[in-house]
Amino acid sequence: METAVACGRCGNPLEPTDPRCDSCREARPPHGWPPDPRLGQVVLGRLVLTRRIGYGATGSVYLAEDPQEGGRVAVKLLRPELTHDPEIVHRFRLEAVLTKSLEIPQVVPAYDFGQLPDGTHYFTMEYVEGVGLDDVLARRGTLPLATVLTIARQVLAALDVAHSRGVVHRDMKPGNLLLARDPTGQPLVRILDFGFARMNEVLDGSGPRRRLTLSRTVMGTPTYMAPEQARGARNLDGRADLYSLGVILYRALTGVAPFTGTMEEVLRQHLETPPQPPSSRWPDVPPAMDEILLKMLQKDPARRHATAAEVLADLDRAFPSGPSAWDPEEMRASAKSRSELVRLVDRYVMGTRSLPALRNVPGAEPALPEPPPLASLRLPWLLGAAGVGVALLAVLAWWLLR
Repeated sequence: METAVACGRCGNPLEPTDPRCDSCREARPPHGWPPDPRLGQVVLGRLVLTRRIGYGATGSVYLAEDPQEGGRVAVKLLRPELTHDPEIVHRFRLEAVLTKSLEIPQVVPAYDFGQLPDGTHYFTMEYVEGVGLDDVLARRGTLPLATVLTIARQVLAALDVAHSRGVVHRDMKPGNLLLARDPTGQPLVRILDFGFARMNEVLDGSGPRRRLTLSRTVMGTPTYMAPEQARGARNLDGRADLYSLGVILYRALTGVAPFTGTMEEVLRQHLETPPQPPSSRWPDVPPAMDEILLKMLQKDPARRHATAAEVLADLDRAFPSGPSAWDPEEMRASAKSRSELVRLVDRYVMGTRSLPALRNVPGAEPALPEPPPLASLRLPWLLGAAGVGVALLAVLAWWLLR
């Protein structure tokens, strides 16, 4: 296993063969990049960062081990230079709150979050042994229909619950799907990286739709990006995730994404070019799967399936599988309610600048810190104002009576 490396100038995580740092443009020194300085660090009292298991534009994920009790968790750290960007910090906190609170089996849960003593924002989460779908496809090219249906059913059931809570992932791609096993040894797909997620408060006809994310930003991965994402649409909803999942399933069945080329070419094709039927790329794809995927890949969201549950229903009609362990209705019933999720996001992401730490141990009931009562926040200001007022009255009385 190669030692994780980083830029010696800015600390940006890198691959050993990278010729220069993509952050500060420092050239790789003749002796190679130095080891990642985070490796071996002790965080949160006793967790030792032993291995870097992933990184991206905003931060890195490390395997952390407890040498005393033998436990392992994953720790996601925000890049230090981004600490002063309030939108990125809030988005990082949003990811932690959502993955902690959604309570969906396929979503890797967060345990606690806050700031390390050096100011780095972090959250810990379950460490999952598994392999990314991107790595599987890179090695195997295509997957059998039965495997693709297993992946599709689990992801659709999870998305159905998330979308019913107003959460849109916005970065569905093979690299964010981890293929693992549940405690009984059965296949379990885990959805990673809600760092681009969007949260809408969806009110059932009783009021306007309110966005609980901060700005209108084009986010996602071009190969898997829905047309409305590429346009930066404000009214993005769960149908964008269904489009992205359609691209993933197309890629898994045929060995190639529906649109390829440069980033600009791929985005233009998402907007303008109808996809070829999957069976034209791989003859073993059944006609029913052609029909379902082409509907998921419609340019106009109104012509796609309205919900993930509708896609599931189409799959079950075309490819009966018997009772499923992933019933969306049962999963929705056991997940945290939409109003509670909105309350948590509103309070711990949108409603605070201090971003207090939220901690609990795996398996325990979440202990959400209550913010100070509004009255306690106002009291010092009221006392100060009253003092100034008394002083002004005293000066005025002295001037009138002198």
